[in-house]
Amino acid sequence: MRPFHHGAAFWTLGTLALAACGPAPAPKAPSSEDLATEDMGEMQPAAAPVAPAPEPPKLRLPCAENDLVGCTNGCNDAVVEDCVTLGAMYLRGDVVRTDPTRAVDLFRGACTSGSARGCMKLGDLYHDGTLKDDPTEEVTLYRKACDAGANRGCLAAGKAYLEGRVVGVDPVFAATLFTRVCERGNAEACLELGRLYNRGHGVRKDPARATTLFTKACQLGLDEGCLTADPSGEVAPPRQ
Repeated sequence: MRPFHHGAAFWTLGTLALAACGPAPAPKAPSSEDLATEDMGEMQPAAAPVAPAPEPPKLRLPCAENDLVGCTNGCNDAVVEDCVTLGAMYLRGDVVRTDPTRAVDLFRGACTSGSARGCMKLGDLYHDGTLKDDPTEEVTLYRKACDAGANRGCLAAGKAYLEGRVVGVDPVFAATLFTRVCERGNAEACLELGRLYNRGHGVRKDPARATTLFTKACQLGLDEGCLTADPSGEVAPPRQ
């Protein structure tokens, strides 16, 4: 009886199994779609370009009252207050030849653009009689200046309503305008308002309130307010 060799048997069985299974398949070459998919996976989205930060606006100081070139350039660049200053030059005639028509056009354009100074300059021309086409424009322009923040516009309009100059007398509205600018710290408006309270004109008569307003006018630096608050001149409140 021939001896049984275990190693040989295992070798023979392994060989038969491999033969039955056939040769191992060759690795599959990647297709073009696979390569495209890999490339897409490795690609990173492009970063959006960063826009440069806008430059801050350059600070532009108003032109000087005698700088004809600077004011002309500023006005041409739509710097409204430079147009007002330029108009004042044409009105004075000390830097450039006098041209009232040009001055009026510049003031009117500036006022239309919301310049309190422009409205005041134009209102003053109606007030002093330089412009006579429509006298009521004086008060209209002063009220526009007042609404744009000019204390003197409120004061001038209030006086016009108080005196009935080119408009109907309206002390109540005058008191309203004086109150507005007195609260802003305008000494003359406080003085005018105090007089109304002292007389009871347009407001209820209130001498104590009048004295308070005269004192405030004094404290704001108006000598007439000090004298009205204390006609003797012996007691003057401290100035602010």
